[in-house]
Amino acid sequence: MKIIQSEKTGIYSVRFRAQSGKTVTRNLGTKNKKEAIMLCKEAKIEELETAGRIGALQRDAIASIVADRNMPFQDCVHEWVEFSKVRARSHNTLFTQTKLIQAFAKKARIKYMSDITSKKISNYVNEKSEVKLGSREQRLAAIRSIVGYAVANSYIVKDPSYGVAVDASKLSHQAKETNKRIPFTKKEYDLMVKEAPYFFKQAIMLGWWTGLRAIDVCKLEWASWDADYLTVHTEKTDTRVQLPLDNPLIGGGLLREVVAVIDDNDSKYCFPDWAEIISDTNRRSRFSLYFSRFLNRIGIEGKSFHCFRHSFVTRVEQEDYNSSIQKIAKWVGHSNLETTKGYLHETS
Repeated sequence: MKIIQSEKTGIYSVRFRAQSGKTVTRNLGTKNKKEAIMLCKEAKIEELETAGRIGALQRDAIASIVADRNMPFQDCVHEWVEFSKVRARSHNTLFTQTKLIQAFAKKARIKYMSDITSKKISNYVNEKSEVKLGSREQRLAAIRSIVGYAVANSYIVKDPSYGVAVDASKLSHQAKETNKRIPFTKKEYDLMVKEAPYFFKQAIMLGWWTGLRAIDVCKLEWASWDADYLTVHTEKTDTRVQLPLDNPLIGGGLLREVVAVIDDNDSKYCFPDWAEIISDTNRRSRFSLYFSRFLNRIGIEGKSFHCFRHSFVTRVEQEDYNSSIQKIAKWVGHSNLETTKGYLHETS
């Protein structure tokens, strides 16, 4: 601590090292040195400076302890995955984030959590390529998740992802553009129902009339059906979606016919084979592959099963002017109305 007097004004100030480690100067507002000393004692400036030194020692001690632990990266990832499962995080999201984290570790040659630096994260997120903006943001979110877990468990002292951002200014127009989803038309829906084999015919009808994601269709349970409603706890967000079977916008009873012709081969799942496939991270891509081949065979290009969600939201909004965006959002399991609005499209 040092008491100093301004040559220009004659007013005394005190300069001391704060707990953050930075040197701080405070104006005491007096030209009397004795009063200045008294003010410093009353403000306990010396105690604050001592606390700052102790705090610095504590931080150094923590850093030393953490450095000695030297947590292996893969061990931390394993813990984080198990932790995320307990938190009921979407298996699909968890699978995607794990792949991104492992790709980062491979490119940046990460063996221990202490190897992760802001520069390595930034290099991975902002690499020179045509990776789209959304994918870069996914990369950063995945890394922030694992390092956040590491900080919370004292495997590392500071979050190296803090301050890292996607530099969109260096991306091309194409990289900034999002992939556009185009709804299926009623004509395309009728063609798909006519040409599709057993399982995909049921999946297509469910997708069109409910807007459910592919993973929720594949893992549909018998317990989800009752006389009046189809109730699903969505896999991605664990949101409860309840759809009234007699509502004309949900097929007006047609879904009862759909469930009636499903083979009863399993006590839990309506489609047990596909429930097993979609739950296996190494095989789940088969659904998209087979469905894409089916669409190509019947002449429908540039669309995927997810387009049914866009079809559902758009169709409900256009066919029932009394349907509020809030009701539609509830039916598709969106907590953010802006997300639901993004599924609305103009149709000819």
